Amino acid sequence: MRLSVGIDVVPIERLRVLLAVDGMAGRLFTPAELSRCAAKPDPVRSLAGILAAKEATMKALGLRSLPAWARRIEVTFGRCGSPSVAVEGMTGETGVSITHDGGLAIAVTLQSG
Repeated sequence: MRLSVGIDVVPIERLRVLLAVDGMAGRLFTPAELSRCAAKPDPVRSLAGILAAKEATMKALGLRSLPAWARRIEVTFGRCGSPSVAVEGMTGETGVSITHDGGLAIAVTLQSG
């Protein structure tokens, strides 16, 4: 079995500035991700974690071009709040961990397959 690891860090305030660009949120996040985060006290903080998970997943899978993959990778959360990642057109398990600290969102993914 082959294992690949990806890690990414997203500065929350940098994402806040980026999301001020008209239409950017819709290019980076799925409607379900945007809806879930809209209910949070600081939606951008939550979106930063999701973006870090997407980019970490891309690194683990060897994918390039965030604009091409951002909406084809979806981060969902189970009943207990644990995140998981689904990649359009791909099989295999992707484990993900997301954390926030000091103005940063950090994610690590482990891809087996």
